[in-house]
Amino acid sequence: MDASKIKLLQSRVKASKPTDIKAVYEKAIENKIFKTPIGWGYLTGLRKKLLESGYGEADIIPIPVEISFSRHSALENLSVKQRIKPSPAEKKVDFFKFFSIILNVVLAILVIIMFVVAATAENDNIINYKSNVTNRFASWEQDLKEREKKVREAEKRLGISDTSSYYEGTEIKDDNQED
Repeated sequence: MDASKIKLLQSRVKASKPTDIKAVYEKAIENKIFKTPIGWGYLTGLRKKLLESGYGEADIIPIPVEISFSRHSALENLSVKQRIKPSPAEKKVDFFKFFSIILNVVLAILVIIMFVVAATAENDNIINYKSNVTNRFASWEQDLKEREKKVREAEKRLGISDTSSYYEGTEIKDDNQED
């Protein structure tokens, strides 16, 4: 804040005469504009310019410093737990740790659901391909046995007893296959 006040004063007040510098200096002290070492440093600079221009120490108002300085630290009165404060980074770590645990649980549940879906699906996949293929071939074998039984019954009705000469040299075609 004091740095911005200094920039504002320098841009608005063109103090080239010692009387103008003294007016700015005294006004700043009276209005208590500066409250930090940055502002007091600016006032010290103005004070040096006034002393160089011919004003005496008695003619210039001293810079009031309203803060008492001591070598006693307020931290000495605090206990160890009060001195140690968690940094904001540690609070973020706690959030990310909690978030990662929740995310891992959700992902584990999704993996379990994927295995259940894969095991119960009718499509062939790495989990159930053996049982699906076995069931498919078993049903085909049963269908073939039923067709063969029907063909033999039809042969008996038509009086065909020996079909070996019929199958020699010809290719057997299934009615369901396409050319």
